[in-house]
Amino acid sequence: MKNFIITAIISLFVMTTSQASTLEDLVVSGNTFWSQGKFAEAEGEFNKALKINPDYSVAHARIANLYLTQNKTTEAVASFQNAINGDPENAQLFIGLAITYLHKQYYKMADAMVKQAIAVDPDLANAQKLQTYITAKREKMAQKETVSTTQSNMHGQPSPHGKVSTSVMPATVQKNIQKSH
Repeated sequence: MKNFIITAIISLFVMTTSQASTLEDLVVSGNTFWSQGKFAEAEGEFNKALKINPDYSVAHARIANLYLTQNKTTEAVASFQNAINGDPENAQLFIGLAITYLHKQYYKMADAMVKQAIAVDPDLANAQKLQTYITAKREKMAQKETVSTTQSNMHGQPSPHGKVSTSVMPATVQKNIQKSH
């Protein structure tokens, strides 16, 4: 009986080790195809790993990055989300998803993912840099929106009283308009 238990434990260990080795081998093979520019073959290898273990976050992350390099951002988002589901303590996955959201110009979502990455790993240097970039980008977009709104108001948007609205115009422009009336 004792030998049976030892044999069963060894068999389980061998099966688990061989499965892990197979998963890792498939990812290595996928990476090799990817480096050769054979994207379909790379994706196939990563998907083979996922058939063995659908929760294998490494394969999900590799597919997500592969999609991102091909500008398949919708697919990349889904794959990063699957990777995060399998490894929610991996801050790099949140960074990858944030970068994907940046490509889609979803700045609020990108910011949320960076904040999550920082929550998981406060010392992650690239997360701090990415958050600084996103903040600057959002501020720049807000400035453009303000300028755009101001310009559209300056170009003859009538007020309900038939006059040009001057409420958002610079003071010097407002004075010039008042002098001309």
